[in-house]
Amino acid sequence: MISQNTQVLLGTRVPSSLKEKLSRYCLSHGIKMNYFVAEAIKERLLEISEDKEDLRSAQDRLKKAKFISHKEMSAYLTKRGVRH
Repeated sequence: MISQNTQVLLGTRVPSSLKEKLSRYCLSHGIKMNYFVAEAIKERLLEISEDKEDLRSAQDRLKKAKFISHKEMSAYLTKRGVRH
């Protein structure tokens, strides 16, 4: 197993225009490109994980959901003053 402190080379191809934008951004903000890319990957993987958890949660809620008819919803909205 690779420890968290071990670094490996990640080779990837990106459009040259994207690499230039990244280089300019990192240079102007005093950020090392390797750090920026590693953080971007971590953030994206976290977003994906959170999205999957949200989806699982929504699916669980739908399994237990109690649905009401259109007539019941209209009555509820009228009672709340949303619909007349």
